[in-house]
Amino acid sequence: MLEGGISLSGNGRYDSKPFTEGFGISFGTSDYFTEYYLTGEEIFWNSYKTSNYSLAPRIGYFLFKNFVVGPDFRYRRNTWTNYFEEKDIYKTELYGFFARKYFGKNKVTPFFEGGFGFGKSQMSTNETSSGGGHYKRIEQRDQSYLCGTIGASYSVIPKLKINLMAKFQHTKEKPINTESFSTSHTKTLNFDSALVLSFSYFLNRKIKE
Repeated sequence: MLEGGISLSGNGRYDSKPFTEGFGISFGTSDYFTEYYLTGEEIFWNSYKTSNYSLAPRIGYFLFKNFVVGPDFRYRRNTWTNYFEEKDIYKTELYGFFARKYFGKNKVTPFFEGGFGFGKSQMSTNETSSGGGHYKRIEQRDQSYLCGTIGASYSVIPKLKINLMAKFQHTKEKPINTESFSTSHTKTLNFDSALVLSFSYFLNRKIKE
């Protein structure tokens, strides 16, 4: 089984929780203005160009009737480029394993799924020190996650299914290196959810039914 999909809930901004799901690409701009304190005149302050994309392919194999297992891979990269062409880059790379159980073999088939995985995220930003100097700050975090899914599949043709599912994920993050002592020994626990639309293609439909 080959599968890929899109998150109907979106992957959020660059500083959102580390929940990467589905394929997607987006571009945008943000312009910031402020008021000059002497005259109250609105003046330009800064601008950003954004480019974001995510990948989440998976491969499955039917071990026995209505039960499929396999690996999945998730990658997300968000880039913010400011007026001075300085780039802030945020990326997440996850490797996991999933198991899915279908209930029946009707046109519409419910299923549930469980999975786990691990990976790494990295934040690379342009910072200004207290003395006014500019430097590049890089922070990396180890990640591990557990996830559960409930959903239903619709058989378009014997080899193609459309899936609509609600996915829930618990992620643990821990810094690998950081420039701030206050956070060097902390961890972060996140709980996220998303509605996902995916497509499954079966290379050999002679599965054990």
